[in-house]
Amino acid sequence: MIDYNEFCQNDITLRDYQQFAKEEIFSKWNCVDNILYQMPTGTGKTRLFTSIIRDISIWGLRHNINYRILIIAHRSELIEQSSRSLDKYRIKHGVLAGTMMDKRDLTQAIQVASIQTITHPANQCMIDDLKFDFIIIDEAHHAVANSYQKLWEYCPDAKKLGVTATPWRMNNSGFAQIFDAYIPSMSIKDFIQKGWLATYQYYSIPTSSELVKSIESIREFDIDGDYKNSALVEVCDTSKIRAQLYDSYEKNVLGKKGIIYSISREHSEHICLQYRNRGLAIENIDSKTPAKVREKVIKAFRNGEIDIIVNVDIFSEGFDCPDIEFIQLARPTKSLVKYIQQVGRGLRKNGDKKCIILDNVGMYSRFGLPDEERDWESFFYGEDKETSSTKGYSRNNGNLREYVETDLSEGNEEMILIQDLEIPKVVEEVVEEISTVIPVIPTEDISTHKPDIISHFSIKSKPFNSGKYFIEENENGFFIVNARNQNKMLLTTIKTMRGGIIIVKKEPSRKSFTIIKTLSATTINSSMSRIVGTINKEGLLLKFTSFDKAKINETITI
Repeated sequence: MIDYNEFCQNDITLRDYQQFAKEEIFSKWNCVDNILYQMPTGTGKTRLFTSIIRDISIWGLRHNINYRILIIAHRSELIEQSSRSLDKYRIKHGVLAGTMMDKRDLTQAIQVASIQTITHPANQCMIDDLKFDFIIIDEAHHAVANSYQKLWEYCPDAKKLGVTATPWRMNNSGFAQIFDAYIPSMSIKDFIQKGWLATYQYYSIPTSSELVKSIESIREFDIDGDYKNSALVEVCDTSKIRAQLYDSYEKNVLGKKGIIYSISREHSEHICLQYRNRGLAIENIDSKTPAKVREKVIKAFRNGEIDIIVNVDIFSEGFDCPDIEFIQLARPTKSLVKYIQQVGRGLRKNGDKKCIILDNVGMYSRFGLPDEERDWESFFYGEDKETSSTKGYSRNNGNLREYVETDLSEGNEEMILIQDLEIPKVVEEVVEEISTVIPVIPTEDISTHKPDIISHFSIKSKPFNSGKYFIEENENGFFIVNARNQNKMLLTTIKTMRGGIIIVKKEPSRKSFTIIKTLSATTINSSMSRIVGTINKEGLLLKFTSFDKAKINETITI
């Protein structure tokens, strides 16, 4: 019987949470076949599943097994993104998509495919021949669609991994009927606090505004349950509302680079005209824009030749441009998925940027703020949970909120600042040095270290952000290894207690680290845990001070 834990390799190019996610996924595959992993937009899900693919391929090569792996997506942008990521890892693959015929190569064990191509009746024989062992579904909140269900029929024995930022369905039916297990990552709020996502300012029209009331009164819906575009256009595509759009842009983000989400092609053209008449470099694209034109516009936007792109559901998924400075919402939706995906385009980290979100259609009144605490697990199981908050900070730990909704008078359409989120200043917590030879750390002492104060790294994770060194275990013990020259330095032996090494990173200097040895490789909440030493950076030297009996003090050049 295969132990999927053996597949998982330490990948020093991953962030600590990505490595931990990879370990969880491989471990869970020992118990179930179909896993849904939730990970916020902008935190590196493509990099994560590319590393998983690499590990599967390496393990297969070592055991003379040619595993066939399929990556599935529903949009050309996502397919191209996955293919580029595989190229960066130098992983050979083919592409099965109408937009990338030049990369079709059925001889490769790894294929990236559009769901439309792979499930087309004409390709049934091809699927039968390929017989995939692993299937990865990008933007897996779409996996309940009939086209995706064919994958389960075609490849019933394949291990499947779905990745999504938003495991939510408008009809509250959940995903448990197709996925056996759900694994969550950290919340958006935690990613922001740890510096992996950008902070933001959020402006919205008041919850009592006439526009919000008009939107809420719409009773025309599409088959997916969202508002009909025709009804939205009637309410939102007026000269008055478009003037308010530009006014909020001019007051809050003039001269910044951003994306506007619109209702329809006609609506986006009207917005473009409104902004272009003021001298702005602005373009609009939608699903009907020719591929070459779309590529040209996006390239100009990335290069700074265009200030703003107005789009119709093009940049909700799979678009990566970290230097986006603002998001403007001009399209109401009943879909939490659309809302989170859209605002998430602006939260991707880029230096110390702060993204400004202009909510001109009152989505805050329905969904709350982007980093609202959401019970994704309940959504996975199809339990009906409230997804909105109109009470400002009360739902999301008020110490981070600057809530200034001062004018709630009926009919007020002025944009108001709902939140100005800053990273909280972290007070350094020092782990006390213990004078006894092999000290035991009580559980209650360890648990006082909050996740936003320290970072935990398990034995298979890189312990430091630089990626220049990692921890290795062999028959002699645990070693810290220089990734460049493979020099090794002993941390502790494994004779007295097998288990894991956890590095506790102290803020804010990031130059001092405490090493804890524990029976569990994933947690320090154990009465059997003990400090075995400390690591300090001193210029280009990494100094290890041991608390073990040997009292070893060693240094390694980094």
